[in-house]
Amino acid sequence: MKLSLRPYALMISISLVVAVVPSVSGGQSTSRSMTVQEAIRIAMTRAPEVLIAETQAARAKEAVRETRSLNRPQVFTGTGLAYNNGYPLSMEGAAPSIFQLGASQAIFSKRNSNLINEAEEAGKASRLGAETVRNELASRTALVYYELFKSRKIIDIASERLQAAEQQQSLTETLLEGGRVLPVEVTKARTAVSSTRQQLLIAKEQAMLAESELRALTGIPDSVSIETIEPRIESPIFELGSDALYRQVLESSPEVLQAEATLRAKQYHVEAEKGEAHPRAEIIGQYALFSKANNYDDFFNRFTRNNFIIGLSLQVPIFNGFRTNARVAQSRQEASEASHNLERIKANLKLRIERGSSALRIARGAAELAHSDAEAAREMVKVSTTLLESGRIGPGDLEEARGQLHQKELAILDAEQLLYQRKLELLNATGSITSLLD
Repeated sequence: MKLSLRPYALMISISLVVAVVPSVSGGQSTSRSMTVQEAIRIAMTRAPEVLIAETQAARAKEAVRETRSLNRPQVFTGTGLAYNNGYPLSMEGAAPSIFQLGASQAIFSKRNSNLINEAEEAGKASRLGAETVRNELASRTALVYYELFKSRKIIDIASERLQAAEQQQSLTETLLEGGRVLPVEVTKARTAVSSTRQQLLIAKEQAMLAESELRALTGIPDSVSIETIEPRIESPIFELGSDALYRQVLESSPEVLQAEATLRAKQYHVEAEKGEAHPRAEIIGQYALFSKANNYDDFFNRFTRNNFIIGLSLQVPIFNGFRTNARVAQSRQEASEASHNLERIKANLKLRIERGSSALRIARGAAELAHSDAEAAREMVKVSTTLLESGRIGPGDLEEARGQLHQKELAILDAEQLLYQRKLELLNATGSITSLLD
């Protein structure tokens, strides 16, 4: 059974909520709730790298249109002015005339046909290059979004922990005044407060930087507060084996498809250079309006103002100094280089998928372990609370258990972020990140 990646969309809900909340200065500011999917979609519409890639693709499309004109009728006209004395000499290979109209139509040219095929394949490669850029941008936006979400979660956890640590410090200092604890307990309590404050400071700085980068990607102004929603990524490709996934990706990866199109373009260029040595046939026609000022009536028995010719031009190359052979050899080398590049991309893709699948399995295990450790730490806090009530341990022991739980909760966030990143890396390797926007 053949499995297609394209229909699979990441299971990320979309929501857009704009609310008006009071600002510190007493005015009002807007708050925007935005999913990671919406952030990616907005970034796609305004990122310079995407716009540049799309411009390059549009330019390649026009290049194809230009190349196709080689096999279409060519019509030209013109006139000129020259002084003629004696026999009416030709100008640029044509008899002097008041007005000229020429036309030609290629009916057989192997070179032209292959140049058109080359331009079409180069255009495909350019469009696929834009798709690769979009995948990279989507991955970067999703990572920045998660960094902002995680930092804000740490701020909430650290703020709650700081409040509890400050209360414990106050209690320990009171107990010290009554001689019920040693001074070292106060030092430990103060250290716990300082450590939590540092964690809170780091989280706030990380949130500020992530929000600034997300604003730069999406163009959301500073006056609008960005509210994040927990991003979740689920896709059936995460359950595929690396071999099955690699076989499927070969048919859809923009990077592979771009390299294949580039190779075909180089191969067509080889055939186009070979076509330089083949015969070429054109239908040609020309009309000229003569004037007696050019002395035609003095040198010819009959003068006719209106003159035309129509016929078939057949050109057979014989020898051009081995220029064609040299160009064919160069083009073959370029095609060989493109072929080696394609094989390298396929090998790297297979390795990326194997590493990505392996890293995803490890990240899943780490996330499960982090949740298990946190659950054990919660149970320990409950036990310590019971022991404190029975007088079997002191407040410091309970606070130490709470500190351990705090660290386990932070470890969960780190493990979840790593799992999220590994999923993005695998999606990026398969070229299917932007499928969630379909």
